[in-house]
Amino acid sequence: MIKPEALRPGGTIGVVAPAGSVDSTDLARGVDRLKGMGFRAVLGESVTRQFRYLSGSDRERAADLNRMFSDPEIAAIVCARGGYGTARIIPYLDDNAIAQHPKILVGSSDVTLLLNHLRQRFGLVTFHGPMVAPNFGKQPSALTDTWFRKILVEARGEGPIAVDGAKGLRGGQAQGPLVGGCLTMLCSTLGTPYEIQTDESILLLEDIDEAPYRVDRMLTQLKAASKFKKVRGVIFGKMPGCQPPSHSRYVLEDVIGDVLADQTFPIVYGFPTGHGGEQVTLPLGIPVRINGNAATVTLLEPAVR
Repeated sequence: MIKPEALRPGGTIGVVAPAGSVDSTDLARGVDRLKGMGFRAVLGESVTRQFRYLSGSDRERAADLNRMFSDPEIAAIVCARGGYGTARIIPYLDDNAIAQHPKILVGSSDVTLLLNHLRQRFGLVTFHGPMVAPNFGKQPSALTDTWFRKILVEARGEGPIAVDGAKGLRGGQAQGPLVGGCLTMLCSTLGTPYEIQTDESILLLEDIDEAPYRVDRMLTQLKAASKFKKVRGVIFGKMPGCQPPSHSRYVLEDVIGDVLADQTFPIVYGFPTGHGGEQVTLPLGIPVRINGNAATVTLLEPAVR
């Protein structure tokens, strides 16, 4: 894997919007928080635009990302938000710019597609983590800030990371390179050139506002596509809005256990990354160890150089 350079204190963060249009108030608050953490921020040209439900046309959004990779002043790239539309810009990416100037790229939700595409195509370590408008702007958190710095600035392995609310659904320990992200987005890659590769990995799965039967359907789809066949372990996010009504006689964890009953790998549930407010920045492509008994995740080496 290619590790990007660490984000230095005072470094410049390029903000791009590869998918949906961005709320201007949340964006401004998020940029201010990044500046308060000691970084500079430069907005891509399409970040404040709107084309239907997208932040500019496909070519405009891709051009912003290409410029950020090419610009030597940009130390890291953080996405403004997710939404929808990331898949539409991949054909317009400048492969030479990305390959010649590997940089930190941070995002989640719809950006899952981009993170895993760059990891699989270029061998670039990418980062499943907070975005400017929803996480630094709308739902700021000291935990989010702390782990953003630990992973991207301090350049060291971390762990075991134990966080409130995480629990083990199946015990045991396993290690492998971390891959994955938003469950809905991973399912959307099946049968495409960007299909998620999961063999010998620790698979991260998270989502928001998906009813239990839809989570069941998506896990079953991944299972039918053999995406769990050689997986070594699974980390589930906090899955906000995915529990059944309070009067139900089951919880989402029961659904997960049912679909994956014939698997033996350890499972950690409720880890704060992706949707759900607080975020631990997790590097995709870096070897991690999960402990299903202690509900912890350990980064086995630094993700940046």
